[in-house]
Amino acid sequence: MTHGSITRRHLLAGAGSALAAASAGCTERLWSRAEDGAPERVEVSIKTVPADDDPMAATIVSQLEANLRRAGFDATREPMEKAELFREVLVDREFDVFVARHPGLDDPDALRPLLHSRFVGEQGWQNPFSFSDPTIDDLLDGQLRRDGTRRQESIAELLERFRERLPYAAVAFPDRLAAKAAWLDLSEPPLGPLGYLKLLWNDPPDDEDEREGAIRIGVSGREGGFDRLNPIAVDVRDVGEVLDLLYDPLVRDVDGDRQPWLATDIEWAEASAGLEATVTIREGATWHDGEPLDATDVGFTHRFLQDTSLGESDAGVPAPRYRGRTTVVEDVDVRDPQTVVVDFSVTSRDIAWRSFSLPILPAHVWEERSALVGDQRTEAIATDNDEPVGSGLFRFVDAAAGGLTLEEFGEHVIRREGIPGHPGTFDDEDHLDRLEFSVSPTPSAVVEGLGDGTVDLGLAPFGAGTVELIAEEDAIDLVSRPTRSFYLVGFSDRHPALGNPRVREVISRLIDREHLVEEFFEHAEPARSTSAVAGFRPSTWEGADPELPSFVGDDGEVDEAWAQTAFEEIGYRYEDGQLIS
Repeated sequence: MTHGSITRRHLLAGAGSALAAASAGCTERLWSRAEDGAPERVEVSIKTVPADDDPMAATIVSQLEANLRRAGFDATREPMEKAELFREVLVDREFDVFVARHPGLDDPDALRPLLHSRFVGEQGWQNPFSFSDPTIDDLLDGQLRRDGTRRQESIAELLERFRERLPYAAVAFPDRLAAKAAWLDLSEPPLGPLGYLKLLWNDPPDDEDEREGAIRIGVSGREGGFDRLNPIAVDVRDVGEVLDLLYDPLVRDVDGDRQPWLATDIEWAEASAGLEATVTIREGATWHDGEPLDATDVGFTHRFLQDTSLGESDAGVPAPRYRGRTTVVEDVDVRDPQTVVVDFSVTSRDIAWRSFSLPILPAHVWEERSALVGDQRTEAIATDNDEPVGSGLFRFVDAAAGGLTLEEFGEHVIRREGIPGHPGTFDDEDHLDRLEFSVSPTPSAVVEGLGDGTVDLGLAPFGAGTVELIAEEDAIDLVSRPTRSFYLVGFSDRHPALGNPRVREVISRLIDREHLVEEFFEHAEPARSTSAVAGFRPSTWEGADPELPSFVGDDGEVDEAWAQTAFEEIGYRYEDGQLIS
């Protein structure tokens, strides 16, 4: 079940009164701290990437910084390179507020690693907010044993409580944009391995000798963006899409449907602790180095993701990614080369299904990376994995000159057997066979590559200004498609002011989402409602859904009197227009 199929009938419009009750006592703690010394102005720093890297994130920060200052905060922005931002936010947890693009939520269960207190202190998108709320923990845990209507009711309660506590706030849901050469037959940006494979069936212009059988893809970022291709570590570089081309799961989402991939069949049964699934692996599957892929690799992957030290560390060293999906697996039993039985600690089949989307790893490559190289750190987590061996529809060729070359893996078992509902994708006629990714420093530089013919397809966070440049070029077209990703404002629960959910709620209201989307974004939806502020795209969610309180101000500029009154009602005071703690 995807989040788009859930109907929430019990969300309450009166979240504001509950919000005040939930934060009772915060004001008293605030004033007790103030009694210890002279009052100080409330300081907040906002971390994000430079405007050249992501103009939309930078635009959100510009408006938020200006409105925080109008509200009396000593607000400053800290632009930093994306890898540094993700390191400080997702690894070190060193921030007050950050603005970034989240890859998206595929199911309400994706909120569990994002919000549950058991994941505080873990790396990646595992609760980077240092947020803890026993009620939310209980509601997240309750989903694990609920399906159907009972789960829908639990999700409604969870979102209501989220609205009250607001550890982060989604701002907008951008479409994925791509700039393409006019000759490229493409109606929307490629999505997943099948989308990229389909690119290779284009007839290029008469420059075959120059392109050497490749589609040339330009991305924006810093040099060395493809130096680290580790599928299980916290990836501070935006290479998740490439890793999806290299590594296969048992089950893949294809056009919104669960499609058996490395698996051919999954049979479910009730078990004492929860559910049991018997998984049949495709015969004839191989790794890119020619070694056979079988149930042993599946069993190894599940054990390894839960403890990359393979028992060498008493506490275990779990892989930082995919924690929400690995923690529901109780045991994995390899019965024979094509059969593995997975025991789950949950009774919700919807949640158990998500564990089958994990990338399967080759045991003969990763088992030797289990050695400890530091405190709670193994070679598997530390390695760059600079020559990855996967089983995907594309295999690694090289990463030179800051770029990356992948080639079609013609021996893939899916290539031989095909996928139901995708006829013609795997024709044997002549076609291109390589993807060449090159890195440019900015989105506008990617467009320049399209203009001079060195790039065929540009993938970057194109802002309104860059889109105007694309529109001026006859040989370049813009294509788009909705995605799950969203821009969010994240709050550190450890900050003396931001630990108060009432403060977070008012700060969220300092963002004029409608104005941002209308004036600065291209092809995006604003977060207008309870489910949207939690990170679920409005156009994919059904049922009653209380809207957010409206922005008070004009054209992105907050009404100062309203903002000051809102903070005074929380318990703050002002001196010469400055917010005092």
